[in-house]
Amino acid sequence: MTPAWVWQRGKTGWLCGAAVMLAMGVTPCVASAQSCHRLMARVALRDDLGFLNIPVSLNGHVARMIVDTGSEGSLLSPEAAALFDTQLDRSMHTMVHGTGGVGRIVPNAVVRSFKMGGLEFGPVSIPVDALPAVPRTDPAVEGLVGGDLLSRYDVEFDVAQGTLSFWSAGTAECSGPQEWRYIYRAVPLQNAGERVIARVDLDGHALQALVDSGARSCIVSTSAAERMGVTQPILAADPGGLTTGVDGHEQTYHWHKFGMMQIGQEQEKSPVLTVAPVQDTVDMLLGADWFAAHRVWISYRTHMLYVMPATGHTR
Repeated sequence: MTPAWVWQRGKTGWLCGAAVMLAMGVTPCVASAQSCHRLMARVALRDDLGFLNIPVSLNGHVARMIVDTGSEGSLLSPEAAALFDTQLDRSMHTMVHGTGGVGRIVPNAVVRSFKMGGLEFGPVSIPVDALPAVPRTDPAVEGLVGGDLLSRYDVEFDVAQGTLSFWSAGTAECSGPQEWRYIYRAVPLQNAGERVIARVDLDGHALQALVDSGARSCIVSTSAAERMGVTQPILAADPGGLTTGVDGHEQTYHWHKFGMMQIGQEQEKSPVLTVAPVQDTVDMLLGADWFAAHRVWISYRTHMLYVMPATGHTR
């Protein structure tokens, strides 16, 4: 489980959801068979204990970063900011709020060149702070990639096949995932900046869910669970533990079995979901375990989410 955090960046607000390497592979731009979407890049996507991460190049230095659709902004580690030739951005700062609600201001650094799969996203100003937890990788994870960069394209997650693809629409009429040959679901997204929020029905209750690849598991907020009748005495009988947020505060979580979860027309019976405090306006997070069970296409341009079961997964 990854704790939630909220950012506000300078004068323009950034809301961030749960934040909580292979050699640089470059795929050249190729036109799709239908000449609608254009594949701009495809990079290797790894699932390291629930941390979905990809190779990146920061000012020419190879690193890895967590892919976080729940975050409206990206993040850079202090070590990378110091070692990778970045410059302090004196015109920008970021306020970080952890799960305990205590905020602090962190500096921003300017990354002149920020590449993913050969695509250049820089120069870009990124807040500098440490993630509460990262997997052990080589090279090391040096932060996260958020919606500020991801939203420049349609983004396709295929965790089962180990790929993250960036697509560009050839025309304004382009819609739907390219080259998907099986039945899939289309789910409207709420307009929430670069954050991806969809409706989820859980045991007959309509919840706002942050589609959050940066969260390691699906999390239902304790307040939403209580509104559904899952009270503290009920949770006390469920297994669980403690997690520490970015601000050092500990939070209690439990694993609870619900009856039915429905996203679009897809239903999942008896899901076991994490119930924990979520310092956000949403009711739940759809985390990396949900991404691993699906092929996911996020169209930031049309505010649509397309979903189909991953290879080997059925509902």
